[in-house]
Amino acid sequence: MSRVFKQALSLSVLAFSVAQANLALAEVTPATGDAVEARVSSILDNMSTSEKINFTRVDDGHMIPKLTKWGIQGTVAYDSSMGVHVNNATFGAQYPSQSAIAATWSINRAKEFGLAIAYETRISGGQQMLSPGVNLYRTPYGGRAAEYLSGEDPFLGAVLAPAVVNAIQAQGIQASGKHYLANEQEANRQAVNVVVDERTLREMYLPGFESMVKNANVASIMCGFNKINGDYACENHHLITDVLKGEWGYQGMVISDFNAIHDAFKGAWAGTDIDMPSGLQFTEANLLPLLYSGQLTQNVIDDKVKRNLRGIVSYDLQEHLNTAQTLTHTEYGAKAALDTARESTILLRNENTSAGAPLLPLARSAKIAVIGDWAYQAPGSPFGTANSPPNSYVTELSGLQQLASDSSNVTYLPALSLNPQASVWYQPSSGSSDVSNSGIKAEYYANTSFSGDPALTRVEPGVNLNWTTSTNVTNAGTTTVSGFTPTAGAFSARFTGVIKPTVTGPQVFKVRADGPYKLWVNDVLVLQSDGVPYSSDVVNALVTSGKTASLTAGKAYTVKLEYERVQGNFTPALGGLAGVQMSWAALAAPKDLSKYDAVVVSAGTNYENEGEGSDHGFDLPDQQADLITAVAKANPNTIVVMHGGGIANMQPWAKKVGATLEAWLPGQQGGQALAEIIFGKVNPSGKLPVTIDKQIEDNASYASYPDPAQYRGDNALTQLTYSEGLYLGYRAYDKRNTKPLYPFGFGLSYTTFSYSDLKLSTNVLTPGATVNATFTITNTGAKAGYEVAQLYVQPVNPSVDRPEKELKGFTKVYLKPGESKTVSIPLDSRSLAYYVDNTDSWNVDAGKFKIRVGTSSADLSLSQTLTTLYAEQMTTRDSNPLPKPLRKAVQVSTSQTY
Repeated sequence: MSRVFKQALSLSVLAFSVAQANLALAEVTPATGDAVEARVSSILDNMSTSEKINFTRVDDGHMIPKLTKWGIQGTVAYDSSMGVHVNNATFGAQYPSQSAIAATWSINRAKEFGLAIAYETRISGGQQMLSPGVNLYRTPYGGRAAEYLSGEDPFLGAVLAPAVVNAIQAQGIQASGKHYLANEQEANRQAVNVVVDERTLREMYLPGFESMVKNANVASIMCGFNKINGDYACENHHLITDVLKGEWGYQGMVISDFNAIHDAFKGAWAGTDIDMPSGLQFTEANLLPLLYSGQLTQNVIDDKVKRNLRGIVSYDLQEHLNTAQTLTHTEYGAKAALDTARESTILLRNENTSAGAPLLPLARSAKIAVIGDWAYQAPGSPFGTANSPPNSYVTELSGLQQLASDSSNVTYLPALSLNPQASVWYQPSSGSSDVSNSGIKAEYYANTSFSGDPALTRVEPGVNLNWTTSTNVTNAGTTTVSGFTPTAGAFSARFTGVIKPTVTGPQVFKVRADGPYKLWVNDVLVLQSDGVPYSSDVVNALVTSGKTASLTAGKAYTVKLEYERVQGNFTPALGGLAGVQMSWAALAAPKDLSKYDAVVVSAGTNYENEGEGSDHGFDLPDQQADLITAVAKANPNTIVVMHGGGIANMQPWAKKVGATLEAWLPGQQGGQALAEIIFGKVNPSGKLPVTIDKQIEDNASYASYPDPAQYRGDNALTQLTYSEGLYLGYRAYDKRNTKPLYPFGFGLSYTTFSYSDLKLSTNVLTPGATVNATFTITNTGAKAGYEVAQLYVQPVNPSVDRPEKELKGFTKVYLKPGESKTVSIPLDSRSLAYYVDNTDSWNVDAGKFKIRVGTSSADLSLSQTLTTLYAEQMTTRDSNPLPKPLRKAVQVSTSQTY
């Protein structure tokens, strides 16, 4: 346990309130009580009005402001979704995405992640983490799906989020739950108004935050950019003051997302406590007149100062800030990353081969072809604040090669993998269609219209130009770019060359650039872009791809790319690009692909396609669906490994491949975890935290959000209605009585499990009681592995409109072959309740509820009936998203800290 945390614990006398005391364990929470409140009050009473106002804003890189007179130096917060950001680099490990943590369905993995990343935050010199995120996976378009723990279900987030928070804060680091609230869309996030009814907010979008408050005493909550029902998130008095601070009794800080307060009065009155990082609104010039006029009372400002001081004192940060150290224990992060990658990978499909056995696992002696740049490159992350390039890593190609009986059994096929560093270009010989020297001709013009003679002509080894670093990185090495960079002013460039396909068939071309471009192959326009970024606040180079008609192997074809750059087009976000890249690859399978025992295709998205500030399409980018289809036709033993913060369209090839694995953004050890699963060293145990639709039109959000493009550009829409209400994900499929491609909670294994003997500790639930649902799980197969058992509650003849069933419990259990274990899942009144707006309460009707247990939302083999004899009404303050045994399970023992 850290020294800072030990000192903080010594201050604990009693909790802020009875509610807080009943919801958190003393040994795993920051200091609270009389000693803290006395210290806070002694500082507050001696602060001037000017000091108070300036203690609610930061503009110098801190998170909690400095107050030098009282020895408060201010705190430093790091973005920390997949790794700790320090000076635009990753300090420590690159972890799997938080959507991958959701796919583990494991409290233990959530804690392990929190402990490891908080340790690295402390060693880096930080005091706060801007994590975790608990917004729901409402749409597959969502750009920040990688950052969220909840998947599509509020109960899943309500369990995992406090486990992460408690682990972080047990290390003496403050966590920040985000983004409060309804930030399920990135497109036009600075202006979009989310219209959603109160019951849907309470039952779907608030429980993850409520659980972090009530079951982890999260240090801060970050309000988002968007509006909710007409008010910006950081100016929403109902959500911040009425619900968060009032009904839930939250004692921590509410911090703005980056400059997310638009009006000083509204932000202050709503209850936001810190205006960061530029402090644009909570200035003396803005707030003093409001105080003098009586529009704001002094206690509004004092409450903010108290909360911010409490954050300092309860963590003993006034005189004992962490200082940056050398990270000596890299094993904590590496182990957490590996464990999560192993348990989050989901086996979605595993068909029998011609030999009659399932394709996976493969023998270590199998001859394997590997396709896809994802397998060759470092594990990816999104662009924006979640971007976390790994310092050390195992690629998926190297992971397979290392675990194979002979590394030569695993062959990478670069001809089918898009890579601007490795694409091969030739220069045409004068007056001939033959090719001579390698490289591509580059003509640079001192204007953006390609007018006049080129100012500079040279041969580039490839097109992988980065203006930030002034480099061109290719397999020939790294060359320095001079003469035409952003400092040269506005310019344009024409690249002309020749390709010689090695596989007959269509070829795919891909361009990523920070300005307009057009690409022709043999004078046929293949793709173009206007170069306008999708987002104005977090910008990234646009990437598009297009495919040609069938080209003949060995024949020469001319390629021309025209690119324009206006000086200072933009400064890219983390993971973004200021520059231009071009690559090409075959889409058709080579004739000899059938000689391999299996083909692994690594597909999906990364920082090029997903991240902060914009949403993306549902289809796989870069013609990957066509590639997978062609490969599977040539070799039915095709294994597709999907990547991304969320889910992409699999329907075009889902039933054509031999096996499918969902690996998310798997972190630095992802290649090792994948190899262990493919070769059977590890039994896959991940389960879907989201539903995978057959087509985007089947998604419940599609009716109100059919296309992210509607929220871009000059005529962007600014209102979005959550028209599906409670019926998100599996709830919508139940209501329509239809089937998705893969259901929520689904995941295959290399072994089989049976469920039996479901019993309830009592068949009648009384107020305040906990009912335990116990049942037996048996490993009926030949391999050891984890199983995630899920419990859903189904009201029988409900008096109000309710989903057919809802997830209300789960447990993850490890079983050896033939082993059986009896497990228990707790339920209480909140497990059966629904929110009633006019009484502001959680109500349970008298009646019957089916308690259903099984392997996924679509496979619930066990059922018992629970009865409530009379109606019950619970307050929003006293009720809790988690039954008491789960509240204890998400706590962290001090013996677990580093």
